Amino acid sequence: MTLQEIEEIFKAEFHPVFDRFTIIEEEVASLTSFNKEYIYHPGVYVFFLNGKVIKVGRHLTNSRKRALEHIRDNTKNESFEMRSLNGSTGAKILLINLKDVNDYHWAASVEMYLEARLDSKRQG
Repeated sequence: MTLQEIEEIFKAEFHPVFDRFTIIEEEVASLTSFNKEYIYHPGVYVFFLNGKVIKVGRHLTNSRKRALEHIRDNTKNESFEMRSLNGSTGAKILLINLKDVNDYHWAASVEMYLEARLDSKRQG
């Protein structure tokens, strides 16, 4: 799977409301210093490494902040520690953020849909 395929899966399902969103793709290692319009908005984050989705999640006020908390807190499952993404070459994050913070409810819907469609280690 590629990041472009993930974007297409999202766009295919949410095309009627796609204009409410912006898609931000960035290296995990530079996420702390990355500054782009809408990066601090509600949305969904998808951690991606070596053709695999590592984690899908959402935050209803600031998706970038929550994604960084996973790395800081070293969220893990039986086979992966999020802190390891910080030094991984090619580790990327896809933020599907809302342009208007009042549309935050869409983040929950997108997260639930992508968790079901993508082979993420995180379910629920």
